[in-house]
Amino acid sequence: MQNTDKIVTLVEECREMRLPLIVPDVNLGEFNFTVNNKREIVYGLGAIKGLGEGPINAIIEARKSGGPFTSLLDFCRRVDSRALNKRALEALVRAGALDSLQEGGKDLARAVLWESIPDTMKAAEQSSRNQALGVQDLFGDIIPVVETPLSVPGSRTRVRPWSEQQRLTAERETLGLYFSGHPVDEFLPELARFTRDRLANLKPERESQLLAGLVVDLRFMKSRRGEPIALIQLDDRSARFEVSLFGKEYEQHRELLVKNSLLVFDCLVSIDDYNGTMRGRGREVMTLDQARARYARSLDLRLRHDALTADFLHVLERQLQAHRPPPAPPAASPDGSQKQAAAGCPVRIFYERRDVRGTLVLGDPWRVLPSQALLQALQEEFGRSAVALSYQS
Repeated sequence: MQNTDKIVTLVEECREMRLPLIVPDVNLGEFNFTVNNKREIVYGLGAIKGLGEGPINAIIEARKSGGPFTSLLDFCRRVDSRALNKRALEALVRAGALDSLQEGGKDLARAVLWESIPDTMKAAEQSSRNQALGVQDLFGDIIPVVETPLSVPGSRTRVRPWSEQQRLTAERETLGLYFSGHPVDEFLPELARFTRDRLANLKPERESQLLAGLVVDLRFMKSRRGEPIALIQLDDRSARFEVSLFGKEYEQHRELLVKNSLLVFDCLVSIDDYNGTMRGRGREVMTLDQARARYARSLDLRLRHDALTADFLHVLERQLQAHRPPPAPPAASPDGSQKQAAAGCPVRIFYERRDVRGTLVLGDPWRVLPSQALLQALQEEFGRSAVALSYQS
């Protein structure tokens, strides 16, 4: 149970064998991995990092005595508070073990549950004190309300759904693996616009080719001549592929070599004469943001009049200004004069209202660096489907 590497291997084997595996759930799980009546493997609560045996036993005991938990407040009221602290609750939320207690899909559910923890724990403690004293609250139990983007305005806290990357990172930190997806999944359609192919379909060629993947392993060594070498294991869910960086290329890009980061490589793919497998020799390394800045043609926003707030122009202005590129050095024109080279990519707005639709191309002062931070901020404000990067054919 405590060997995360072994759990990762077994979970992947379950997926390859198409054995159904249920996310950790306080209403279903035991301490160990179990099999339910539907012949599904139920993730063991004991495999969640940050959750000890004491809290798990308290959860199982409360569930057996009172039935399934119906809400976060119900959960906090019934599970012994001496065994279940804030840290354990946070681990349960991050692992997805409380998803069944909140409506709205896992990303919204986890965001709401996370924000609800402090007030819910206080409400549960107050309810326990009232019961111990035999006091009946005039208004009943006070249930904390968290406002979501779809809620009625007026509540104290407003939260937005977790991003896919935030959810997956939380799962990896509490379960030791990406359970509900893979960090590469979200970017595969975009990567296909400028990389040659998925890792499983690579073929050796004389010309260099672009490929991308998540860094799942890093090894460093030196050649016989003392030249530094980095061996990078990439994964894009289709296959794993090793890319090596030697000497000058390694020194130039060493700061980008971080485990669990998504990187784009320009490399030569060849057959290893020693073992007959394919390998890559990297010539250049880019982060996804750097690749976007180089290959993206424009940042496209699709906005509908009836879906916009009154201050949307101010919001858009603030977001774009925060991600403007630094001034580019002057570039020489054919006639010998110096002109300012435009950095970043332009912004196009496809605007639609009931009686008209049109395209607005913002001028050079509004060019932006198409970073993940900007895309995520715009998606949170205008919707995921309203924001996209356009690439050359």
